[in-house]
Amino acid sequence: MRERFSIVITDIHGSKHYNLHQIIKKIILYVILAIIAVIVIGAFSISYLTSSVDELEVKKAGLEKEYKSLKIENDTVNKSILIKAEELDSLNSKMDELEELIGIKPSSEEIPLTQRVNLATVSTLQKQLLFKNIPNGYPIKNEGVTGSFGWRKHPIVKKREFHTGIDLRAKRGTPIYAPADAVVNFAGFHKKSGYGVLIILDHNYGFRTLYGHLKKTAIKKGAVVRKGDLIGYTGNTGLSSGPHLHYEVRFIQAAIQPLNFMKWNMQNYDTIFKKEKHIKWQSLINLMSSQALIPQVQQ
Repeated sequence: MRERFSIVITDIHGSKHYNLHQIIKKIILYVILAIIAVIVIGAFSISYLTSSVDELEVKKAGLEKEYKSLKIENDTVNKSILIKAEELDSLNSKMDELEELIGIKPSSEEIPLTQRVNLATVSTLQKQLLFKNIPNGYPIKNEGVTGSFGWRKHPIVKKREFHTGIDLRAKRGTPIYAPADAVVNFAGFHKKSGYGVLIILDHNYGFRTLYGHLKKTAIKKGAVVRKGDLIGYTGNTGLSSGPHLHYEVRFIQAAIQPLNFMKWNMQNYDTIFKKEKHIKWQSLINLMSSQALIPQVQQ
């Protein structure tokens, strides 16, 4: 028989015999199992870590893509903001010029004190000349206002625009009367403006009035009308959403607030000087006064 080493272990339960080759086998088996366990655990750990790295790479790529997209969007927004800021500055500048031109923003130029109207010296004759030559009072029976003077959203085209006149409520066929002496500049259908049947009256001293969306006119171009004369009838022609009168007052082609002139009368004649300060009233009254003193030619 092959020689073998035996190991005897004795305890209270008795003795046990172990051959050396059995111990070696068990040791080798345990070592192999330990190595396999290490390999399995290592492989699992490596797989988990690899999966985590891949996931982080995907997140990193996504964040980089989102960052680039946000950067591009931010650059675009900043560029748009700069463009809009420039456009806004340009628009504000144009609006300031336009508002000053059309008379809703007084000019920065102050009228010297020596040229201002001395209300105490305005005579009855001067007042009569003012109300005879400059538009005043309502051109139709006052039934209220449906559209104010100034910036608004157009009721039909739905665009923001400057409303250069005032819309007065009126039934179709309401009589319209001249608010001052004038010459008829235009009377008929106006194709380009959207006013439909239109009347334009040229008054003295640079004043002009316009009447839009009429049913028909009662005067012709070139006619001379006096304050209170019938000139036409209200309607709904042109770019209009319903029967009314579009009424404008202009001074040297600049649109001014019609309501100030519509409410102007002999009892509150001085209010117009305060509300329309950009008009050099003193020079105008002086001119009227000098003309009133010129003797009339005998016929």
